[in-house]
Amino acid sequence: MVIWGVFLIDEQFGLELRRFGNRPLKTDGLAGILAMPLLHGDFQHLWGNTVSFFSLNALLLYFYRNLGFKVLGWSWLATGCLLWLSGADGNHIGLSGVIYSLSAFLFFSGLIRQAPRLIRVSMVVAFLYGSIVWGVFPIEVGVSWQGHLSGAVVGSFLAIAWRKQGPQRPPPPADEDDDDDDRPAPSAVARPTTQEDGARSGRRAILESPTDGILGEAAVEDTWLTSEAPSPEEERRESSRIQRLWKGPRPISSEQAKSRRGGIRKPRQGGHIKSKTRR
Repeated sequence: MVIWGVFLIDEQFGLELRRFGNRPLKTDGLAGILAMPLLHGDFQHLWGNTVSFFSLNALLLYFYRNLGFKVLGWSWLATGCLLWLSGADGNHIGLSGVIYSLSAFLFFSGLIRQAPRLIRVSMVVAFLYGSIVWGVFPIEVGVSWQGHLSGAVVGSFLAIAWRKQGPQRPPPPADEDDDDDDRPAPSAVARPTTQEDGARSGRRAILESPTDGILGEAAVEDTWLTSEAPSPEEERRESSRIQRLWKGPRPISSEQAKSRRGGIRKPRQGGHIKSKTRR
């Protein structure tokens, strides 16, 4: 609003405010350090700078809330000072120097901080305003490439100088495996020993003893004595059960088979025996 107001007032009343531009290495150009971004040559120049400044400033104030106004203020002031010290003769006006400073800060700051959101901002700036890099070279006559270069240098310097301030890269998530390794091993819960446990431990100690048998032979291992292996009686019962399953159902008696064929039928209650043959 201020920039547009200055432009409209100058056009309406013919005040010739453009004479207060930045004139390098001249005392009458010191006022241009602050006034240069408010002055524009024509409507096209003003409109192009307004759209770029609005977009970049919105990104700056949204993603760098703690640094937004500091970056904007130092970009405005430092760009004008650097241009006054190193610029060529002439009257430099326009907001382009501040725009180049904001573009450089947003691009390099996201790459330096390595934060995912800020890297996306850097990619957006490179996609929308990547072509402005040609403005830092003396290609077009009548364009202040020194002001563009001064703004780019200032923005890059601010991105490096304030890399520890403002939003930072989020810490990496904690590794669950490392946490499990750091945890102390759970202590065994002591439980009262019973007589059966004592007997089992005694049998294991006897079986696991390294003593050799007679004449250097290996000790005989009675695995059925351990708690893991079944006893011979249990093995016999299990084998007999498996054999019964494989043999199928038990054979029926001759009387049962004959009654099933229909030769003999059991008497009914209150009746008499009937014989019936089935072909």
